[in-house]
Amino acid sequence: MQPKLDNNAIAKQPLPLQGVKVLELSHIVAGPSGGMILGDLGAEVIKIEHPATGDTSRSTASGGTTFYTFNRNKQFLALDLSQPEGKAVFEKLVARADIVLDNIAPGALKRLGLDYAWGSKVNPRIIYCSVKGFLPGPYADRPFLDELAQMAGGLAYLTGFKDQPMRAGASITDIGAATYGVIGILAALYRRNQTGVGEAIQAGLYETVVFWISQYLTSAQMTGANPQPRGTAASGMGRTMGWGVYQLFPTRDGRPVFIAVTGNRHWLGLCDALGFDDWKHSPEFNNNRKRTAQKPRIAERIEAAVKQLTYDDITARLYQVRVPYAPVGTPLDISDEKHMNEGEHWLKLKVGDRDFKVPKLPISLGGTRDFEIAAQPACLGEHTDVILQSLGYSEAEIAALKAQKVVLKSDRMLNTDTPEG
Repeated sequence: MQPKLDNNAIAKQPLPLQGVKVLELSHIVAGPSGGMILGDLGAEVIKIEHPATGDTSRSTASGGTTFYTFNRNKQFLALDLSQPEGKAVFEKLVARADIVLDNIAPGALKRLGLDYAWGSKVNPRIIYCSVKGFLPGPYADRPFLDELAQMAGGLAYLTGFKDQPMRAGASITDIGAATYGVIGILAALYRRNQTGVGEAIQAGLYETVVFWISQYLTSAQMTGANPQPRGTAASGMGRTMGWGVYQLFPTRDGRPVFIAVTGNRHWLGLCDALGFDDWKHSPEFNNNRKRTAQKPRIAERIEAAVKQLTYDDITARLYQVRVPYAPVGTPLDISDEKHMNEGEHWLKLKVGDRDFKVPKLPISLGGTRDFEIAAQPACLGEHTDVILQSLGYSEAEIAALKAQKVVLKSDRMLNTDTPEG
């Protein structure tokens, strides 16, 4: 008989992208968040910034919070790609790299002569990924931003009030498009194992939002009418959803709780939690279609019952019977939240002499060593000398490149001269 293995005694696997080399040409959120995902997964990421400006998010307009958030686990090279000497450095980097990731202006790499057509000649295995406003089509060369994509793609319409579209409160389009770009990169890496050839990948902000509202596009085509916006002025929180119970309810101590009943098991549990014995097995409410038809009546009774309980009381009951529920969490709430802290889902970000919590990637790789910040966000061009030395440049050659302002090594973390775009 084979001895039983102790999982705790088994050595954790290295991070899955260890050994993969990434060149990141990016700024603000979309590109940097994609590079951060790759870096957290173990890739060696070199972030290339212009010596005169750096990543726009280094601006102090937001206190640098965007830069600090999305630029961990990277090396930093300040390199002017418009100069011949800068292109020569980039060519050496591409020759040994696996991925070039960018979210710079449409066509910028082609104008510099550094696009995928060029890169694939330097290194046939190279994979390029551009996070753009639009995928190929009539608007492919049009500059675009997160909010604009939410507006054009229908998300702001659905999120807002009647005649008052509203963007989501986070940069979800930038991060979402970058994440789809990473999926494309991983697929290209997998295929390259068989073919030995790289790929040119694009991820679009606009198409990302359109993809997210897929079920509403289908519904609108089926009915011939647009769905109502979700804002409370038009429809009430959750009242347009096709579930019998799916909305916020006030509690005795003023902390609202969102309760979701999407099946009969949830309904039976909710009736137990609130003492609705007369409704628990009533044929009047024994499927979701019937409950949805009487949503106002059900909501009125639930609201009256929940108002008699504190938030802790009602959530303890709901947890016991496994009915889905949620608070309305704020950023400060979440930083102290039990699951995130006891589940060890934070990384420690250092800014000067202060420590901050930033979330780990929202995945768990059970047999792999845990995510970490192996390298904190760094100054503009901080690793320029080390990177150039690894490419074979001598100290004299590096000094000459600095004198020509092709490269830079700075002790400046944030760019106080360039406003955030």
